[in-house]
Amino acid sequence: MKKTLMAVAGVAMAVVLTGCGGSPKGVAVDFANAIITKDPDKAIKCYDTTKMSAADIKKEKEEFDKIGKEINDDKLEGVAINELIRVPGEKSGYKTVNGKKYTGDAAQVLVQFVKGKDKKPDGMKVELEKVDGSWLVTGYRQTKDLDTSDK
Repeated sequence: MKKTLMAVAGVAMAVVLTGCGGSPKGVAVDFANAIITKDPDKAIKCYDTTKMSAADIKKEKEEFDKIGKEINDDKLEGVAINELIRVPGEKSGYKTVNGKKYTGDAAQVLVQFVKGKDKKPDGMKVELEKVDGSWLVTGYRQTKDLDTSDK
């Protein structure tokens, strides 16, 4: 019992230290919320920077901040409304980039912006990939015209 509790605590601590959730939905929502609140440092922790230079990272953080300023509503929060996960076959293997293992697992999460109970037509489509066992954002784009009905 004590070992199980320690393992759970260890996993929880790892999630807290990385700054993003463990599932594709969790990471996508954390990423979107970091952009909404204009916290580019937190957003970059959710992003796959393996192939990026320091200058690329700085430029991406500036873009996150710019998008947050365009959204301009800190009271919004992201809610995952759709998640698609693609897992390659067992025989497909994996690749290693700069010491990071890419298994080919990929996900796409649609995040809708919500203010209280009020759904907004705006959101983000977030692309993720599993890197060294953790889900990281590999791409994103803002989206509009999402369903705001209560169905």
